[in-house]
Amino acid sequence: MELLKKGCAGSQVSRLQELLKKKGYPVGVDGLFGEQTRIAVKMFQEKSGLSQDGIVGRGTWSALTGERPAEHNQKQSSQPASLDFAGTAKLLEVDEAAVRAVCEVESGGRTGFQKDGRPMILFEGHIFWKELSKRGIDPQKYQGEYADVLFRKWDRSKYLGGEKEHDRLNRAMLINEDAALCSASWGMFQIMGFNHKLCGYETVKDYVEAIKAGPNNHLVSFARFLKSTGLDKPLRELNWRAFASGYNGPGYEQNNYHTKLQQAYEKYKLKNDQK
Repeated sequence: MELLKKGCAGSQVSRLQELLKKKGYPVGVDGLFGEQTRIAVKMFQEKSGLSQDGIVGRGTWSALTGERPAEHNQKQSSQPASLDFAGTAKLLEVDEAAVRAVCEVESGGRTGFQKDGRPMILFEGHIFWKELSKRGIDPQKYQGEYADVLFRKWDRSKYLGGEKEHDRLNRAMLINEDAALCSASWGMFQIMGFNHKLCGYETVKDYVEAIKAGPNNHLVSFARFLKSTGLDKPLRELNWRAFASGYNGPGYEQNNYHTKLQQAYEKYKLKNDQK
C-alpha cells in the first residue's frame, strides 16, 4: 500500500475512503485526500490507539484492513507494470499502450523516482526567469550569482541530469521557493510545476507533495492535466504530432518527440496483443 496523506489522489485513496465510510466515519468517496478525509483518518487513528498524524502508513492500513500490507518503497522497487496504467487509460478513454508510451518517452518507463527516492526532475532556468518576473522579482538582480539556474533563454548545456537537478532546484529555492518548484518538471510524466492547477492542486507545494507521495499520483496528475488541456483527444486519436505539440511544445520536432511516442506506442501495443 502507498503512504497516503493530504494532497494524494487515486484508487488507493478511494479504497481508504470506502474503508473509513464502512466504519461509520463521515467521508465521501471521491479519490481525493482532502481535509475531510484527513479528519476522518485522525478520528480512526485516535480510536485505534495510533499516532494521530492524519497520515495513512503501514500501521493505519493494518488497522483498517486487518492485514499486513507490503511496505511501499519509492526507490524504484516497483515497476511500472504494477501501477494503474489500465485505470488511467480507462479514465481518459485512451489505449493503455498510449499512456505507457508517454511514460516511456518522458521518464524511460520508470516509476518517476530516482534511486535515492526523490522524484525525477529537470530544472528549467529560463522558466525560473519568467516565474520570478511574474512574482515581481527582478531576475537580473540574481543572474550573476545564479547563472547556472537563472537565464533568459533555454540552454540545454545547463542541464546536469539525475540527482544534480535537485541540487540546481535547491539553489533556485534560495531565491524563491514557489517560483523554483514551478520551474521544474516532475515525475513519471515530467509535468511542469507551474501546471499544478491543471493537475488538480491549488498550490505547487501540494502538487510536489503528491508527486513525492507515490507513483500512482503521477498517473492521476497526468490524467487531470490531459483532461484540463484537451490533450486527451489527440492521444485518444493517436495523433502524435498534435499531442507532441501540445505536450512538448512547438519545438517537438527537434527531438523527434512525435516519432518517439509512436515507436513506444507500437512497442507496448505489440506486447499487449501478444498477451
